Amino acid sequence: MSPREMTGHTRPLRGAAPARAPLRRASGRRARVLVVDHPGSARSVLAVVLRGAGYHVVLVASGPAALAELERQGADVLLTDLYMPEMSGWDLTRLVRARGIASTRGWPLCVGLYSAVLSGVSRAQLARARVDFAITKPGDPEAILEAVERALAWAEVA
Repeated sequence: MSPREMTGHTRPLRGAAPARAPLRRASGRRARVLVVDHPGSARSVLAVVLRGAGYHVVLVASGPAALAELERQGADVLLTDLYMPEMSGWDLTRLVRARGIASTRGWPLCVGLYSAVLSGVSRAQLARARVDFAITKPGDPEAILEAVERALAWAEVA
């Protein structure tokens, strides 16, 4: 996929899923999205977009803080920046997968990467890391919602 094709778009690793999954799952609870990124406008944009769509959004600034939050409260979607100082998004994803951290609903935690630099990242790398989707910063709000909803829809039926 060319960098032009990736800009502002998602890179799902699975086939087509329902275009719009319901925000409330069988349990009636809103899906919980944990956003991991250093403070700034990209993180704020994600929070506004996701909250506006009805998601429960929690913001943390580092990989270690994300692991602590996952252990404490859990999440249904982990959306992490790829390049962070303390722990990269790759390392965070590896730890989450190695620990077998599940979503708050008991299915595998959906993991997405959110980064300004995805042009050098291949689908094979994403698949090996067991990343469900990737979004280029700053990202189109519709593309962000579509990626999260598609990942949740796949997790629910998997």
